[in-house]
Amino acid sequence: MFPFFPSLFFVVSRYDLRVCFISVFRTALLTGILLLLFGCDQPSEHIFRGTTMGTTYTVRATHAPASALSGLERAIQDRLERINASMSVYCPESEISRFNALSMGESMPISEDFEHVLRVSTQVYDQTGGAFDPTVQPLLNLWGFGSGAANQETWRPPSEEAVRHALASVGLRLVDASTPGRLSKRHPGVQLDLGGVAKGFAVDALTVLLEERGVRNYLVDIGGDVRVSGRNAEGEPWRIGVNQPERGQDWNEILLVLRPGRGAVLTSGDYRQFFEHDGLFFSHILDPRTGHPLENGVASVTVLAETAVLADALVTGLMVLGVEKGLELVESLHGVEALFLVRVGRDGVEEVLDARSSGFDHAGGL
Repeated sequence: MFPFFPSLFFVVSRYDLRVCFISVFRTALLTGILLLLFGCDQPSEHIFRGTTMGTTYTVRATHAPASALSGLERAIQDRLERINASMSVYCPESEISRFNALSMGESMPISEDFEHVLRVSTQVYDQTGGAFDPTVQPLLNLWGFGSGAANQETWRPPSEEAVRHALASVGLRLVDASTPGRLSKRHPGVQLDLGGVAKGFAVDALTVLLEERGVRNYLVDIGGDVRVSGRNAEGEPWRIGVNQPERGQDWNEILLVLRPGRGAVLTSGDYRQFFEHDGLFFSHILDPRTGHPLENGVASVTVLAETAVLADALVTGLMVLGVEKGLELVESLHGVEALFLVRVGRDGVEEVLDARSSGFDHAGGL
């Protein structure tokens, strides 16, 4: 299973005024934003919930044909179980665990799912100049954000020597994927962790499952990674709220509500997972190029994209790149928009400003 984190997303509907579900989410994150869903008992809406990858999932299908619903819940569970068995670092028999245990000179076959996620990861790694890197696990462990999370009371920043040592094992080019369908290592210490993109891939996989069954109106949420299509039970576009990026805030502090119509919406932020030491905050989002937590003032990034796996990888890379380089990259990409929320200190008072790509408001239905 994957590490458990609260969700950064919420969805709003107006059937009645009772909250019937709050989704749960990560790391990564981002990601915060949370999911509040009203009107769960509408007959035109079918809801499937469960747990996967250390968090929860919700699939909402509206106005779906009866034939599409037969066996759908079991099909959703089976698909998620296959992905988890492939990409979870907490499963010793998973593909990713077997790769991490691989010795130099050995190679192993990988599934189409694994190869696809690695291909997208490599694409975003190249696009961001290494700001997104799925081999960052040694650094996460060093800073106390890995599988064996450190205690806030006893946590201390690592030494520069330790950071340099961990950096020697970081870099996607240390993974050899030159042979189609197989993987090997170019450095004995390199470790893959696809937690930053696996949930996005799983969201996309479930949308494929729904589309194949003829479902055209849906919302899929896995731990805050959200993808929507069509209309909700009210016949309106799905509404996804974005939280204020403040440390210690309530989950229902809303900054804005998006109505994307179709596509993926993901947020990553620095305000849910962090350590505080000597009055300084150390984010769980690390720059793989320097080995240190971010210090660029970016509090959160929200990405709109056609697929959740692409948005998942980009949102982390954009956090690391910062506003100027991040927006420059987004403007060069087709079908991608982004919102940056940045902390700015003025006269001893901290405020949050936003910077948006040119098409963000239109794509977000604002």
